[in-house]
Amino acid sequence: MQKNIFVAAFEDFMTTKFLTLTLAPFFITLLIFSGLIFGAGSEFFDILNQLSQNPDAINDPQIKEFVQEYPIISTIAGSFIFHAITGVIFGILGTGLAILASTAVALIIVGFFTPIIVKEIHKRHYSYIPKEGGVDFISYIVLSVKSILKFIAVFFISIFLYFIPLLNLIALNIPFYYLFSSLLTLDVGGEILTKEELQRVLNERKKEILGSTFILYLISLIPFAGMLLQVYFVSVLAHQFFRIKADFLDKKPKETIEAEIVE
Repeated sequence: MQKNIFVAAFEDFMTTKFLTLTLAPFFITLLIFSGLIFGAGSEFFDILNQLSQNPDAINDPQIKEFVQEYPIISTIAGSFIFHAITGVIFGILGTGLAILASTAVALIIVGFFTPIIVKEIHKRHYSYIPKEGGVDFISYIVLSVKSILKFIAVFFISIFLYFIPLLNLIALNIPFYYLFSSLLTLDVGGEILTKEELQRVLNERKKEILGSTFILYLISLIPFAGMLLQVYFVSVLAHQFFRIKADFLDKKPKETIEAEIVE
């Protein structure tokens, strides 16, 4: 009996080779978002500090004009209490958006390592399964662009829900889950299956794939997990796609399978 794909992928993930591959996506994403968050936060609180100053001491003409026209608002915005409250809000919202966005960026970065991961898993566990060239480059780009455009469409269609407490947590995750699932599926499936096979898998085993990507997405919402476990995510889907392909091969005539292995 085969091990659960999550268990099998974890055992692969804990090997020296996979742990080494994990470091690159993690540190690259960490550096990118540390710089962005630090820059945005510094700029924001610099504006708040200027609002509490004497108008004559402010360098920015627009902020200086605002302070002169709305002194009460400027005093409130420059107070310690307001700084503390906005700091907490900025931290919560910033952390949430950073987790979602960093996961998306790490997913893109790990895409460059997917062929290595898939090849290693194929060699370790599924060498008996013939592996074709995968989805061609042009088709991969077209499908990726379609997924990103759909993500943008869903993101803006749901935008009015982002202002409703509690519901906004669900609404914000819907487009990001779609992007996560579609890109991860295309990235891994496109490396193992041909375009026609991938389409068949998505038609016949869609719920099975979505179940796996949903669990992985929930894991990615844990701080730093989305950056640190991308190699594990790829490994899980690689195991799943290889097993699905094995199922499909079992349904083919024996002579067809032998011909593919020879090729």
